[in-house]
Amino acid sequence: MRHKALLPILLLALIGLGISVALSRSLYLAESKTISIEFRAEIDQLASAFEREVVLNLEILHALKAAVNVMPEMNETRFRLMTRDILQRSPAIQAFAWAPVVPRENLESFELEQQVWSPGWLLTEREESGSLVPVVDRQWYVPVQYIEPLGQNRPALGFDLASEQSRLAALSLARDTGRMVATAGITLVQEAGNQQGFLVFAPLYRGEPENLEQRHDSHYGFLNGVFRVGELATQSVGLAVHDNVLFRVVDTTGEINHVLYSNVDPDEQRWLNTMVYQSFLPNIAGRSWIIEAMPAEAYITQRRGYLPGLVLVFGSLFVALLVIYSLVSLSRNRELQEAKQELEKMSLTDGLTGLANRRHFDTFLDREWLLARRQKKALALIMLDIDFFKAFNDEYGHPAGDACLQQVAQALQAVIHRPTDLLARYGGEEFAIVLPQTDNAEAVAEACRAAVEAIGIRHDFSRVAPVVTISVGVCTLAATTATDVDQLKIQADQALYLAKGAGRNTVAGC
Repeated sequence: MRHKALLPILLLALIGLGISVALSRSLYLAESKTISIEFRAEIDQLASAFEREVVLNLEILHALKAAVNVMPEMNETRFRLMTRDILQRSPAIQAFAWAPVVPRENLESFELEQQVWSPGWLLTEREESGSLVPVVDRQWYVPVQYIEPLGQNRPALGFDLASEQSRLAALSLARDTGRMVATAGITLVQEAGNQQGFLVFAPLYRGEPENLEQRHDSHYGFLNGVFRVGELATQSVGLAVHDNVLFRVVDTTGEINHVLYSNVDPDEQRWLNTMVYQSFLPNIAGRSWIIEAMPAEAYITQRRGYLPGLVLVFGSLFVALLVIYSLVSLSRNRELQEAKQELEKMSLTDGLTGLANRRHFDTFLDREWLLARRQKKALALIMLDIDFFKAFNDEYGHPAGDACLQQVAQALQAVIHRPTDLLARYGGEEFAIVLPQTDNAEAVAEACRAAVEAIGIRHDFSRVAPVVTISVGVCTLAATTATDVDQLKIQADQALYLAKGAGRNTVAGC
């Protein structure tokens, strides 16, 4: 009898233990999946930051090329003045070089010209042993004529970039397409740790050729940039990558992958090959790069919670209690998260119209201004004010005034479609719209004015129209070091006053 009484208890204990093990395993697997998703999202963010840093540095070379195109001629002093400040402010750029195209028949005269200011100057190439020797006969040459900083790069003067097949292919592609073309990775022997870098060739033309034949006829040289991959990674992701994550930049253009950067030793045994993740970067000056990452076991351990272990240990005795507790905890966490999100939304949203509030507007405008300055773009700001709103409020009452503000907000929202734009209630009956990278701000402003008028909200006390209308001031300002965001606000506000002075229900620009 005693054994028969223990049997159901044992059976229930086994069932409870089985449920505990199953629940613990389920939680463990779900947690593992979440960690994997978060890891991939983190690497994608880092890859995006790295890609932006590379593009920004390539844009520096592109801008320098544009400046060179308006120069009458190039000399050593001018090249040094053009590049010195850029190199000081751009740690990811090791050097800039000027390399003209020298046909075979002009080789001797070109060398004699250079020997006037540098005796013994010769065009050289590298033989298999690594030594520099005079160039062999070929159809054309691309010697490094000027390079900055000169110091440790002096041995590169006179080196024929066209003497190596891989670089010759990149030079030819750049010349034929008119685009900047990058080489495969190179070892920067002057750098600590012999970090990897790459060359980018920017072709130079006389005039603006439109086809291959014209490019060949007008091409006269290259502007070259030497970029440090490690510094690009440091500038973009820096401390965001910790020692428990292997973060590598890999060039996959050719048949053999070439690792350009690795934050830690990839040969250590602690990396989880089963969680390797690759994030593909857009075209990098003709090269295919990927970000390859692997976590260490410590990375996973640090992100694991205690719940699966607790369920496994105490599940045989308190299965029901732990399940209930888990459900309650999850529910409470969800409620707290929702409350937090609601509070964050309330802090950035106007309670009446549902639009962004003044605080959100100021933060967004400052951020977009800094971004526009970095990208050397213009930023547009539209200020809108409801005509004779005080008279409307006084005569129809505050509830009607609130309803009017809501309808105007909805009409403006119907006009502003781009996710990059921001529509905000600026204060009282004033609204503001921030339009990044916009060429037709005046057209948007006019569409807003027409949309509000089309609502047809009755306004018998307006001196402009029998319905509610708005006056609109619009200003587009280039974001430079000579301007600031306050100027944009002031000029947009002045344009709004011009619109009011012009009779209201109209659009005025700055």
